[in-house]
Amino acid sequence: MIQIQELIKHFVLGIVSLFIINITMAEDIKIKDFNEVIQEVKEEYAKDSFEYSIPNALILTVATGETGRMKFKGAPTAQEANNFFGIHATQGDNFLTTKQGAKLTKYDSPADSVRGFINLIKTGTAYEGVRKAIETEQPIENVFMNMGRYAEREDYPQFLLNIYKATVHNILNPVLPKRKPIIDQMKNLQ
Repeated sequence: MIQIQELIKHFVLGIVSLFIINITMAEDIKIKDFNEVIQEVKEEYAKDSFEYSIPNALILTVATGETGRMKFKGAPTAQEANNFFGIHATQGDNFLTTKQGAKLTKYDSPADSVRGFINLIKTGTAYEGVRKAIETEQPIENVFMNMGRYAEREDYPQFLLNIYKATVHNILNPVLPKRKPIIDQMKNLQ
């Protein structure tokens, strides 16, 4: 009887684990898909341009953080506006108003949102340190440390760094198992 209970417990734990893995993988797929949008947008710029040099890791990390891993939980207006970066509208922008009264820039597509973010980083006076870090090819961690004025969070640079380390780095740099050359594998079969 105890063995059957133990088997049932392991079976249930296995099902729960599969459920959790499935949810995480679905979120990761959305993040990977958004990275493809980023790359498509960056291909519109000259390879030697500042816009092209903005690290995908920066763009993807900010979008992942601002959307709550692409879930937009509690942010239906941002999702409806295709606003992946929490960019507030300025004079002349199309916008949607949140329940709290904030005016978020409305984009026609996720790609337009990426273009808006790239333009903000390129032209925004608050991002001079970010531009300098990118232009001098500093490590991505240094780029994040210059994002302090982007959000109201006092710990925003650390918030971004945590998201990058926990999620984005693994998506952009998947660890693939190392394989031996086929000749060595065949020798092991003999």
